[in-house]
Amino acid sequence: MLINDHYHFCQSHAAEYNKQWDFFAGMSEGEIRAHQESRATGDRPTWSFKASNRSREAAAQAARDQRAFNDPFGLFRAAQRRAEANEEAGRHLGKLERNALADLDLQNDAQPTVIRARYTELVKRCHPDANGGDRSAEHKLQRVIKAYKTLQKAGMV
Repeated sequence: MLINDHYHFCQSHAAEYNKQWDFFAGMSEGEIRAHQESRATGDRPTWSFKASNRSREAAAQAARDQRAFNDPFGLFRAAQRRAEANEEAGRHLGKLERNALADLDLQNDAQPTVIRARYTELVKRCHPDANGGDRSAEHKLQRVIKAYKTLQKAGMV
């Protein structure tokens, strides 16, 4: 019997026939696998969803990759120029950073290695274990630790 031949069964006989019917009867394992793989795409050819190298999306990506776009008036470089000017003028410190450096008894232009060394020195000096259990410098120790964490968050250490 071919696949296009039809029987006219009642519902109960159709159900019984369908339970016994096997589409893959008489096929080898290789033929079954080949048929299942061809059905994965619905027996139709597939195309890549990737944009071609001449598409609008590819051109936009190339421009982003190269950062090569025409900016004759420098509109997109203004923030970069301001940041460069601030670096040339020196480090811009906020109130928290200035207070943190003051708590560590350092100047505003202190380098990260100097900050770390001063922090280590003050922790050793103010820690209660280093003072024989005397807790009089504990408040200073807490301020030093807080100041160092503030400088870490600011990226100065």
